[in-house]
Formats: sequence, C-alpha cells, structure tokens
Amino acid sequence: MTRVVKGFLCITCLMLTACASLTGLNDKLDRSKEFDRSVKAYNRMLRWHEVENAGMTYADPEQREEYLKRAAALKKRGLSVTDFRILSSKYLPEKKSGDVVAEFDYYILPSNRVKTVSDRQEWVYREDAKSWQIKSGLPPFE
Repeated sequence: MTRVVKGFLCITCLMLTACASLTGLNDKLDRSKEFDRSVKAYNRMLRWHEVENAGMTYADPEQREEYLKRAAALKKRGLSVTDFRILSSKYLPEKKSGDVVAEFDYYILPSNRVKTVSDRQEWVYREDAKSWQIKSGLPPFE
C-alpha cells in the first residue's frame, strides 16, 4: 500500500511541476505575441501619420516629453512616411526587452524625393503598466 501512495504522490508532484512550467511558458508566449503586436501597431501608427498618438501609447514615460516635442517638430516640417518594413525583430524574454530594426520610406515637404532611414528600436516590457514601450525614440528623419 505504501508503494501505491508513494507512486501517487510522485505522479502528483510531477504533474504539478509540469503545470507550473507550462504556465511560465504561456506567460512568455503571451508576452512575445504582445511584443509583436505592439511593434507592428507602433510602426503602423508612424506610417499613417499618427506620430503623437504613437508616442502617447508606446513611448516610455521617461522619454515621452522629448518624443512628443520631436513629433510636433516633424509634423511642422511636413513629414510623410510612405512605407515601413520590419527587417528584424528579436524578443529577449530573460531581459523582458526586445530589439527591432525597421526601415521607413519618407519625404519631407516641399521635396518630393523619397528617402529611406533605418531605425533600431529598443523595447522594454513595463510590469507596472503591463505593456511594451519603446525607449529609443523616433528615427532620424532628415
């Protein structure tokens, strides 16, 4: 009888350990999916001339004021983003951060010459806000 009880306890412990591991794995997968969604949404906002909204939604609070000043200056200069591409995206679960390299095609009025700029974006997951936020600011549109 004691062998049966020991076997039952062993199997129960193994099942609980497996469930705990799966819960941690699900959290990492959910955070990874949310990272991808945030990156795409942010870059899409830049593409569709919603730079201020992108800053209010995704800019890290420490850099938000500077981000919004730069966004207003770009808007005043007549920035138009015509397209974007995400060249690489790397989620770092152990650091709760991510690195993205995106490319933007744009022009600044009165010029109609389309230029391309590459932007390295640094993202961090903020536990207090339960969201992904960008720390690197806007690309150098010149």
